[in-house]
Amino acid sequence: MLNIDIVKYEKEIYDLKSKIDKFRPFSSVQLNNLKSWFKIWFTAQSNAIEWNSFTNEEVKILVEDWITVWWKTLKEVKETQNLAELTDSIWEFFESDFILTEKFLLDLHKKLLTWIEKENLWKYRDIQVFISGSEDKLPSSKEVKKLMKEFITFCNTETKNPILKISKIHFDFVKIHPFVDWNGRIARLLMNLYLIKYSFLPIIFPVVTRLEYIQSLWKSKTENDFYKYFLWQTYENMSDYLRFFED
Repeated sequence: MLNIDIVKYEKEIYDLKSKIDKFRPFSSVQLNNLKSWFKIWFTAQSNAIEWNSFTNEEVKILVEDWITVWWKTLKEVKETQNLAELTDSIWEFFESDFILTEKFLLDLHKKLLTWIEKENLWKYRDIQVFISGSEDKLPSSKEVKKLMKEFITFCNTETKNPILKISKIHFDFVKIHPFVDWNGRIARLLMNLYLIKYSFLPIIFPVVTRLEYIQSLWKSKTENDFYKYFLWQTYENMSDYLRFFED
């Protein structure tokens, strides 16, 4: 597991945010460039964590030119198109008073699975699910509704430490696992929606850190290990953003 100083990383992240904030308001060109870049890279990397084979370049060609290579499956194509479209939509909540609802989550899940599957749409799971390679026992399907009600309440509660809250949003959602599938991608979308809501910029978990990411969620006994991973990646992403604006 990662061995980092939580307090130090939190301070450095907020310091980076202050430096980036000096470039606000972003010009329309800057914001459009950010959105375009993030859509391609987030879609490719978030899907790759779930074993989708599209590369960054292939995502770009598919999303911008509607062209794909013949050996890609229809499922991979639709996964890519759906996630890219929803990635665009999170910017609507930039510095907004967004309130999470059950309907929003169900809509999100349905849009991600459009043309991919017909079952398990517009509802929480009604079966027990398991995480391959993990000893963690996920909540029973009967517990999901209550846990999600508590989760939504937490998401809509204000905080003095948004970084910690956003990490917990991702962690808790994955641990509840409210849907049969696509929980990881939805957790990463929610994470970025709340980063944008709290005036941060969205982040990407690169597939090259997949092992650390998965271990922090499923091989750890404490939530702190995921928080350390989240801080590490937030710091790396924000450092990249600062270089973008300084250039």
